[in-house]
This record gives sequence, C-alpha cells and structure tokens, in this order.
Amino acid sequence: MKLQQYLGGLENVGPVSTEKRVFVEDWEKQLFGVHMCMMGTGIWAWPHLRVKAEGMSPLDYFKYRYYIKWLGGMCAYLIERNYIDQAELDELTDYYLENPDAPMPQKGNPAITDRVVDYMFTGDDPYRDVALNPVFKVGQQVRVLDPASAVHTRLIGYLRNKVGVVEEVYPKAILYSDSVPTDSISTPQPIYRVKFMTRDIWPERPDTDDALYSEVFETYLEAA
Repeated sequence: MKLQQYLGGLENVGPVSTEKRVFVEDWEKQLFGVHMCMMGTGIWAWPHLRVKAEGMSPLDYFKYRYYIKWLGGMCAYLIERNYIDQAELDELTDYYLENPDAPMPQKGNPAITDRVVDYMFTGDDPYRDVALNPVFKVGQQVRVLDPASAVHTRLIGYLRNKVGVVEEVYPKAILYSDSVPTDSISTPQPIYRVKFMTRDIWPERPDTDDALYSEVFETYLEAA
C-alpha cells in the first residue's frame, strides 16, 4: 500500500496546506471544464481519475498540487484510449509554452454540450436498485479487514484490524465505481455506519470515552 492510500493521514510528512481557493491558477478552471466534458460524455468516470492520480509514486504524489495530478492522469488516460497521441500532446504543449497568448481552439458540438450540462445538474448516482442482503446487523461487532490495497482504496488506514459495532445498515446498495475495480467495491453492496471507541484505535491516547463513526463497505468487514 502506497503512503497516499493510507486514508486518514500520516504523521511527519510535512505541513498541511491551508489553501482555501478552489482554483489557484486559471488553467485549473479550464482543466475542470475538460474533466466535466469527459464525465458528461461518459468516456471516463471518477475512479479513472483516482486510479491515475493515486498510482503515482509517493514522492511525486506529495510533491505535486491537486490539479497537476488531475492533469497527468487525464493526459495519460486520453493517450491510452487513443483520443490523442503523445506526439500531438508534446507538439501542442511546446507551442503554447512558446506562445502563451495564442488563442485556444474554438470548437463546439451542441449535442455534447447538452450532455455535459445535464451531467452538471444530475451528477452520478451511486445507489443501485438491487436486492440487499446485508451480512451484518445493527449491534453486531465487526472487525475491519486489512486487505492489500488496489491502486485506489476506500478503507481508512488507521481502522485496519480494528473492532467496532454496527450502528446502522444503509438501506440501499451502493456502487463506488462502474468500470474500474478498486478493492472489490465495483460490485453494489451494503454500507454500514460503524462505531469505534477511540481508545481501541489509539490506545496510547488518554481514554475519554470518545467514539469515531465511519461508513464502511461490506467487503472490508468480517464478524468479530
């Protein structure tokens, strides 16, 4: 498991950024627009982006800012799927670096525009209308597994091997991804709200009877 996949934070990896702006530079707004077009036309999904970004080496992951990771992941994906080729990307990159004031290509397709606008209003629905047969029940003790992570994980690192109690079974099956397997959660499945006592997670801390609640996919749990 790479460091960036240890969800929940790590100590001693430098200061936390307090930047509050959504977009720091203008090109980031344009990149987000390209991303929305790719999402709205269905040529890729959120898991594709996360897999590309989190598949980086930890040194690169912690070095680059958020949207730089997006840029790298999107370019790699478009080249892999033959939407563009590397030579074309390199040529245009060099051109605009040498001519920063050159106008951008102006093209449009009303049908694609309508699809993208519709996506902006509707987004992705993670719920799936399938029969739900949860393995665990409210009040049952469960242990969080410690599987080898895929390129992207939804399992919080500090909860691995910890025991908690099911507080709620959510009523619908949830699908994390449509096309990219990530830790076996590309299959619709129950999600549980699990209560953990903080003393069981961090026994070295003073016991204050505090509790932590986490939403956990069924694939990450076993009976304790």
